[in-house]
Amino acid sequence: MIHPITLNGRQAVLIMALPEIGKRVHLSSTPKTGRTTFCLQQAREHISSGRRVIWGSEEMPDNVRFSQIFSELDIAAASRFHAMNTGGEFSRALKEISRASELLPGVSLVVIDDWAPVQGRPPKGRISAVKRLNEEIDDDCILLLTSSAYSDASGAEELKARASKQLESLGFTTWFIKREHDDSRRTLSSSEIQYQLQLEESGFKTV
Repeated sequence: MIHPITLNGRQAVLIMALPEIGKRVHLSSTPKTGRTTFCLQQAREHISSGRRVIWGSEEMPDNVRFSQIFSELDIAAASRFHAMNTGGEFSRALKEISRASELLPGVSLVVIDDWAPVQGRPPKGRISAVKRLNEEIDDDCILLLTSSAYSDASGAEELKARASKQLESLGFTTWFIKREHDDSRRTLSSSEIQYQLQLEESGFKTV
């Protein structure tokens, strides 16, 4: 059972494995907070339901963490996880991911892990490539981007997501995973709602 706390004071109680965060998602956090784990857990849920996942990144997730998250899946199910490298020319890599999403049956989740550089503004070419991918993949397929958050130099906000305004104009919702305590507790939040999570070996659970 999870207890989402809306920022306008209203409360609701929902029952689900993980919070539903929408079809077009930009998930941002500081390093070692668990955003890749969160995405792997999302992938596991889709694969467990018989669907396919395309995972785009320059490097594969940590082998140990991957094994922990996917330990419940058999080999046949795990074969529906399709890893694609986004190193090199980013635009070309996303075109290949778009094509794969059309050719492979039952793709319901596309993850682009670390879509933006860790430092500096994302190049315009990367934003354009994301825009094309967003337009080309099926509306029912979830597109989940991750990036490293950074501190706002003005002090007006605790954390900011890279190119958040540009992505929000494309229909993406910005979410943050925050580590506010020196333990396994995390907060998953958007501008409208937040969830309390606990990070365990098998992934996140709601508290």
